[in-house]
Amino acid sequence: MSERTMPAADTLADRAGLVLDFAAIDAGMLAVVGGKAANLGVLTRAGLPVPPGMCLTTEAYRVVAASAHLDEVHDALARTAKEDVPALTALAGRARAALLAAPIPAEIADAVAAGYARLGDTVPVAVRSSATAEDLPFASFAGQQDTYLNVVGEDAVLDAVRRCWASLWTDRAVVYRAANGIDDRTVRLAVVVQRMVDSAVAGVMFTANPVTGHRHQAVIDASPGLGEAVVSGAVNPDHFVVDTPRRAIVDRRLGDKRLAIRSLPGGGTEHVTLDGGAEQACLSDAQVLALAELGERVEAHYGAPQDTEWAVDGDGTLWLTQARPVTTLFPLPDRPPASGGDTRVYFCFSVAQGVFRPITPMGMAAFRVIASGGAGLFGFPVADPLAGPAVFAPAGQRVFLDVTTAVRSTMGRTLVPKVLGVMEARSGEAISSLFGDPRLSNTRRSRLPFVRRVGRVAVKYRIPLRLLRTLARPARGLADVDAVGGELDRLLTVPEGATAAQRLDFVQRTLQAEVVHLVPRVMPVAAAGFVALGIADRLLGADAAVGDVQAVLRGIPNNVTTDMDLELWALAVRLRADAPSAALFGGSTVDELAHRYAAATMPPVARDGIAAFLARYGHRAVAEIDLGMPRWSDDPRYILGVLANYLRMDPGDPAVLTPDRLFAQGAAEAEAMVETLAQRASRRGGCAAGRSVRCSAAPAPWPVCASCRSTTWCG
Repeated sequence: MSERTMPAADTLADRAGLVLDFAAIDAGMLAVVGGKAANLGVLTRAGLPVPPGMCLTTEAYRVVAASAHLDEVHDALARTAKEDVPALTALAGRARAALLAAPIPAEIADAVAAGYARLGDTVPVAVRSSATAEDLPFASFAGQQDTYLNVVGEDAVLDAVRRCWASLWTDRAVVYRAANGIDDRTVRLAVVVQRMVDSAVAGVMFTANPVTGHRHQAVIDASPGLGEAVVSGAVNPDHFVVDTPRRAIVDRRLGDKRLAIRSLPGGGTEHVTLDGGAEQACLSDAQVLALAELGERVEAHYGAPQDTEWAVDGDGTLWLTQARPVTTLFPLPDRPPASGGDTRVYFCFSVAQGVFRPITPMGMAAFRVIASGGAGLFGFPVADPLAGPAVFAPAGQRVFLDVTTAVRSTMGRTLVPKVLGVMEARSGEAISSLFGDPRLSNTRRSRLPFVRRVGRVAVKYRIPLRLLRTLARPARGLADVDAVGGELDRLLTVPEGATAAQRLDFVQRTLQAEVVHLVPRVMPVAAAGFVALGIADRLLGADAAVGDVQAVLRGIPNNVTTDMDLELWALAVRLRADAPSAALFGGSTVDELAHRYAAATMPPVARDGIAAFLARYGHRAVAEIDLGMPRWSDDPRYILGVLANYLRMDPGDPAVLTPDRLFAQGAAEAEAMVETLAQRASRRGGCAAGRSVRCSAAPAPWPVCASCRSTTWCG
């Protein structure tokens, strides 16, 4: 009995829509036609040059899969860990075998035959799998299901359809779905039957550069014959990069093109070895530019970069055979530019703070509110503080700032490289390199608006006075910072009995209206240190080698991170001297230590020492500028791990650089460098120059000048 006359496993007499032409398919039919067919339908309805075709919908797969009794496989897959690849592949094989053995109801076979007839009797077609979990914006399933090229005849088409259904269960597809948490029960397969393009040249095109992320470059790989040779990686193709706005080919690399896949007259394909393909491009410049223009049309229609497949037939006609989203590009900022213009410059603030990982949603929300407060401080009120100011432009869960206005202004070009030279030198160099770009010409030459805004803030918070006072009496500056810290502690005290909503309002109000106003009171103290270093560097001139002035910062006191590390080392020393604590840390994992600490079952020396440390530093964390990161008081495992590592050090070995030795060594080197530079400066600029070098690095209160014993400069 042929498959055309086999009785139906599930009556389909009243079911409609088993087969849909491309023109009847839209983007909302993903569950019915799968990703590939949905894209082809969208492209066809957009008037793009897509070869005609049809789709056998997922309803047909559902019926055949039901007769294959895949429930047992589904249940087993649900119980299988995603890391157990051998078990996953064994279950995939069982599913494939069951589908290949399942009967195809006559109604489905008739529907396929009717759709094939509409394309033309005995016309060669490509039969392609189209899964409902395929070509999605968040995942790329390209190549995981099968495609059959140059299929000729009704029976051959039906056989290719069956094999496509089975390819939903390839080993690679099943493992990928497990790794991405996609339930196999929710995935079905439609099948595309599309008229073949007997291509003279074919290949792939990305409408954005997938390597550099350049959004305005089309990347084209091309080779003679069918595009399968390029898609599968079987050939070294010609490679072109097109600057789409300028309509210019900016890169051209010819491949050897030693292999081509050609259609056979009676159906099927053959691999043909080519000679001499490396000497001449398989596409003319005009064809390359026409492809790039087609890519622009496709991207404009979808509103996002696309990974496309294309073919040029023997008559030179260009065809589009597939399009799917490019999923590997770093995302662009998720808000419109702060001001007009197409060319924008974004600076990653979180990277400048040493945080390369994504920012948590809580951390991002905090940054938005703080940035809103900062904008208001300088006279740019923000209508919605929760959205952040206009320059706040996050992307990829990183904090980006739109600095285009600064790059296009005289003051920005002066200040940005200097600020980033201290904060993030590589970004500073990158931004400085843009100053000569004609698209970013200086349009804000006047310094007056900037001076007015900054001047108002400087006067309001007495920044010049605080700076001079700190330079004259650094101990007073440190006392001012301590006072701000105490004020901040009071500000962060949540009213007793506050509800969850009231606590949230309190946090927002504090971040936006209070914390930002403390910054101008603290920054002059830090700025004083940079000013002193700058004076020393200028006075020394050629007498200071590269890095000499920065070397005086080694072992500098009043560094909270250094103080914290030394306290942690001191705690480790006490734990080593306490036998129960040393045994506990020497024989436990970090998770076990955390459990013991939470349960208050640690030896008293360890319990009390860790509690005292966290009482002072527990508000800190790894990547602590992200307020969504657990604080050490919430999760002390990091601190416990550091303590365990410290206990493995042998302080009796003089070769071991314990934290206290490392700090003392740095301090000694810094003191030696200070004395060396001071002597050089004294020879160059007199006693005052020598004093400036010593004062730029000395702890508070600064010592008297070693040359003249004067305290006038040093305070």
